[in-house]
Amino acid sequence: MKPLLFRVPGIDHRSFQVQVDDGPVFYEKLHFHPELQLTLIGEGEGTLVVGDRIDRFQPLDLLLLGSNLPHVLRSAPPEPGSRAVSTSFMFRTEPMEKGILSLPETGHLAQLLSEARQGVRLRVGADDALVARFRELPAQRPFLQLIFLLEVLDVLSHSPDRELLSRTSYERPARPGDHQRLEKIFSFIFQHYASPISLEDVSNVANLTPGAFCRFFRQHTRKTFSHLLNEVRIEHACRALRESDDSISQIAFQCGYTNLSNFNRQFREISGMSPTEYIKTYRM
Repeated sequence: MKPLLFRVPGIDHRSFQVQVDDGPVFYEKLHFHPELQLTLIGEGEGTLVVGDRIDRFQPLDLLLLGSNLPHVLRSAPPEPGSRAVSTSFMFRTEPMEKGILSLPETGHLAQLLSEARQGVRLRVGADDALVARFRELPAQRPFLQLIFLLEVLDVLSHSPDRELLSRTSYERPARPGDHQRLEKIFSFIFQHYASPISLEDVSNVANLTPGAFCRFFRQHTRKTFSHLLNEVRIEHACRALRESDDSISQIAFQCGYTNLSNFNRQFREISGMSPTEYIKTYRM
C-alpha cells in the first residue's frame, strides 16, 4: 500500500499552489501533508474527518488545515449530475515566517496558523465577496493570488464565528505505517457502518489483537472505537433525517442500529438533541 503522505504537485519551487478539485467525489483516503491547506468547498457534502473530529462538510465551508494534520473529506454517495468542487491554497509557512509573518502587523496571522494545527472552519455566506473571488482565483497572477491568501487568512483570524475542529493539535506526522493502518480502519468503518461491526472485525482489518487495536485507536483518535463508530452512524443518520421521508426507526436501522432506544440515546449524546428535535430544528 502506498504511504499516505500526500505529495502536492508543483509546489517545490513556490511558496504556495492553487488547486481546483472537480469530480464526482473528493479524495477519499485519510491523509496528511506538510503544506497547510486553505479550502473553500464550492459543491458537495459528506463526512469531514479532521484529527479526532468527525463532522459534516457542506458547500461554502472554509477550512484551514495545519501541516501534517490527518484529514479526509468523505463525499456522500454521488447522485446523477452532482459534483464535488473545491478551490484550495496549498502553502508553506517557512518562506512567510522569514518575511511577512515576522512583521508586527501580521501577528494575528501567526496566531491563526497556530490554531490551524487543530483545523479551523468558518461557514461562509453565499453572498460573501470571498466566494466570487475564490472562483476567479485560478486565472489570476501568482502575486494577486498571494495577496488574496493573506486577505482570507486575515478574515479568518478576525471572525468570531470560526471554530476549532480537532481537540488535539498535530505538529508532526506519526509513522507512515500508522496512517496506512488508520486509513484501512476508517475505510472499513465508512463502508460497513450500516452492518454490525465487532471489535474482532475491525481488529482483523488493522492486523492487531483486540487489546492492541484499542490502545492504537485511542492513541491516534483520542476516542474508543465504539464512540467513533457511533459518530459515523449518527452523522449519516442526520443526513437521512434532513433528506429522507423515512421514519426515524427506518433510518436507525439503515444506519446500523437494531435497537431504537439505543439509537435515540446515541443521537442525543452526539448531537445534543433527540432525532425529533433535530428534524424540527432543521425544518424551521
